Amino acid sequence: MADLGFAKKLRPIYMYLVALVSVVVFVIGSVTLLNTALKTWVFPVTSYYGNSIYNCSPESIKGMGGFETTEECIAYFDEQDRVNFKNELYRDLSFGISMTTISLIIWFLHMWFIAKDRKENES
Repeated sequence: MADLGFAKKLRPIYMYLVALVSVVVFVIGSVTLLNTALKTWVFPVTSYYGNSIYNCSPESIKGMGGFETTEECIAYFDEQDRVNFKNELYRDLSFGISMTTISLIIWFLHMWFIAKDRKENES
């Protein structure tokens, strides 16, 4: 039969290690949420790249096709910037919320097990 004394000594180390990792994951998720909130409400970004990333000169839009005027080209790429920003915002929010929620649940569960084991060892 296996030595159960070693397993009893290893269990608290595992529990504390998982609790520590869940705290680290919680901090990462919280920082992601804080960063997203700051980018959205405190330091809003009007455009990631501005008009410099794409070339909407009359010569270049002839080769692109689909644009009649430079204004149509600029409006199209500005709309793409807005869509990309919104998609990034949703991705960051879902990442931050899921990381904080799941890590908090795991932390509470492991701390409950640790407290339960301590109570059993004392009695």
